[in-house]
Amino acid sequence: MAEFITTYWIEVLFGGITTIVSGAFVYIYRQFKAIKMGMQAMLRNGIIEQYNKYMEKGYIPIYAMENVTAMYKEYHALGGNGTITELYKELLELPHRKEDVK
Repeated sequence: MAEFITTYWIEVLFGGITTIVSGAFVYIYRQFKAIKMGMQAMLRNGIIEQYNKYMEKGYIPIYAMENVTAMYKEYHALGGNGTITELYKELLELPHRKEDVK
C-alpha cells in the first residue's frame, strides 16, 4: 500500500511539474511572438514613413539611406514580406543629394 501511494504521488508530482513547465513555455512563446510581431510592425512603419518622405523629396541623403537599410535588414530577418522590399528597392534608386535630382 505504501508503495502504491509513493508511486501515485510521484506520478502526480511529475505530472504537475510537466503541466506547469509546459504552460510556462507556451506563455513565453506567445510573449516572444507578440514582441517579434510588434517589432516587425514598427520597422515596417518606419520604412514606409521614410519612403513617403524621401520619394516626395525626390532624393534620400546617405545617412537616411543607411538608417532605412538597417531597418530593412532587421525587418527582413524577422520575416518581412515583399511589399517592403519593393519600397526599399525604390529608395535605393533615389539620388543622395538634392542637386542630383533631375
